[in-house]
Amino acid sequence: MQTIIAHHFNLCKFMNNLMSHLWVVLLLAGYTNHALSADTPPAPATTAVPQVAAPATLPSLIARRQARRAAPDAVINLKNPSFNPDQQGKINGWTEIEHGSGKSYTFVADPENALSIPSSARIRRHGSEPYGLLQQSIGVHPSWHNKTVRLSGSLRGVDIRGAGGALVLRADDGSGQILAWNFMQNARVKGTQDWKHYTIELKIPPSAYSLIAGVMLEDGGTLWADNLAIELID
Repeated sequence: MQTIIAHHFNLCKFMNNLMSHLWVVLLLAGYTNHALSADTPPAPATTAVPQVAAPATLPSLIARRQARRAAPDAVINLKNPSFNPDQQGKINGWTEIEHGSGKSYTFVADPENALSIPSSARIRRHGSEPYGLLQQSIGVHPSWHNKTVRLSGSLRGVDIRGAGGALVLRADDGSGQILAWNFMQNARVKGTQDWKHYTIELKIPPSAYSLIAGVMLEDGGTLWADNLAIELID
């Protein structure tokens, strides 16, 4: 009996020693794995990241502003400078202006007395207002400031009385106030005369916003105009 108890005791002791060694092994293994995980950086994820194409180079803000602004031209193109009529006989591209109540001047495209085909502009007074004017408004590019603009064209008159006929150049600011003008004051068309070429010039002020170009009859008679052109000369 004592032998059995002793054998059982020895077996229990052996199992205890074995478990003790096993716990040491497990603890060492756990410590080693922890140390390795602390020292070794995690493996990078293998999920593919979608590639996004770089956007195309965009123009700078200054470049975009310059693109929107019209480039300066040495020649300013008038609309319908030869006064060609539309199907209703109106002169497209030109605005008819009369002083006061109006109804004193007629503005027509005249093919019968034209200097060049198909017609010339004709202004005739039949009422009491002092002037009638055909004009165009042209936006001023900043690069035109302090430069000189020239308007040229051919004029003809019959029985013109009073102030006479003229080419017209005018510079206005953004509110419509007149800054400078040239109404051909010293070389007006008067009486009766055949076609003659005229030119007038105007220096564009620094604050000019628009140019007014046209042909005008002051007082009585009939005035014709043709082949108008406008340009910067410096």
